[in-house]
Amino acid sequence: MKSPPMGVLHAISIIERVGSIFSLAGCLFIIVTFLSSSAFRKPINRLMFYASFGNMLVNVGTLIARAYVDKQDSVGCQLQAFLIQQFLPSDALWALAMAFNVYLTFYWKYDAQKLRRIEKWYLLICYGVPLPPALAYIFISTKEKGRIYGDAILWCWVDSKWDILRIATFYGPIWVILAATFFIYIRAGGEIYRKRRQLRKLDSSSIGGGATDIEMFKMEEAYPVKTTEISVTSESATQPNVDAHSLQGPKSNSAQESEASAAYSITISSNHGPRDSRAVSTNKNVQTNVTQAKAKRRKNHDLNSAAWAYTKCAILFFTALAVTWLPSSANRVYSVVHAGETVVVLEILSAIVLPLQGTWNAIIYIVTSWAAVKLFFSELLHHAGRSAPAVGPPKDQRSLPFTNKSRSRTSDDTDSMTELAGNAIPMPKSSRSHSSSIR
Repeated sequence: MKSPPMGVLHAISIIERVGSIFSLAGCLFIIVTFLSSSAFRKPINRLMFYASFGNMLVNVGTLIARAYVDKQDSVGCQLQAFLIQQFLPSDALWALAMAFNVYLTFYWKYDAQKLRRIEKWYLLICYGVPLPPALAYIFISTKEKGRIYGDAILWCWVDSKWDILRIATFYGPIWVILAATFFIYIRAGGEIYRKRRQLRKLDSSSIGGGATDIEMFKMEEAYPVKTTEISVTSESATQPNVDAHSLQGPKSNSAQESEASAAYSITISSNHGPRDSRAVSTNKNVQTNVTQAKAKRRKNHDLNSAAWAYTKCAILFFTALAVTWLPSSANRVYSVVHAGETVVVLEILSAIVLPLQGTWNAIIYIVTSWAAVKLFFSELLHHAGRSAPAVGPPKDQRSLPFTNKSRSRTSDDTDSMTELAGNAIPMPKSSRSHSSSIR
């Protein structure tokens, strides 16, 4: 294999180490904030937290850069190659795990508790599947090709003499994983789009102009009207009977007596009857059905909004992986097709993007948890400035960023998909008590 000029190789080493430092910083930020504050413990962040440990071990290898490429049999070269072969593919597997969570959420209605139960399997698969070849390559050597781990230009990895193994056990499986991830997003994306359209139509029909016949029926049943008729008939008690007889014409004696006795009468009628008990019962049933329908609709709306937010986060993760793997994959394919030749530009691009996996994850982590990030740093600054006069609840009631006092909700609430959708974060106890006192 023809190597780039020494100046380019030196620049590549510098680029790798700078990128590795940024990536390590991103991984440390994820780990520290996740462990320090319950506001970050959402399902999407949990998988990033697990992936960060693999990213850090990769960065241990990329920080070494080209220090051992000329010492193929050294422990440093073999260790660096093992770390890269083992933990670089793990990031792609974690992306597939996120996509699979989206699939389970949409098609199997998994909630946060069920997702947490399968995380142990994600850990086993993401870190266990790449292990056998990564470990076996340390011990394999032949007279014709030598050891498998050796000079790979950027660092110690699978030697160019074993190029077929790069495709068979590294780039090939990675692109199968990325293709499966992309397929899940495409399928789930269509379902997301259809459900969101249905929800928008449902919202617009319920908020829009006049009530429908069904709604009018519900209103009539919910508010039954009782009608009471009152009629009052009176006559002047001082009016002489003779005047009435003269004005109204001849009448029988019995008629006159009846008229005199009915000089003042009140008639009260009401439609109150057996129907009222049925109306009250129907009213209660309708109100119960309406309440249940609203609760179910609200739950579906929250779950679909949460899944949509979760999917957007996972797509960002997938995009970062595609950017990471495209330059190096293109370079390896070119090397196979052109008998070991490489493209300097692709080598440099690979040196830039491959060590930055932890950085991409940290950026996505911050974007998806922006409200929690702001709360974390505000509490951090408040904790640093405790010498200033305190305003608010006593010190022992404050929620500090390095404690779990702010974790007043249960673990299920913190990890709920609904909370993920709204970027909600658990309010500190002090904030909730203050807000409840002024409402």
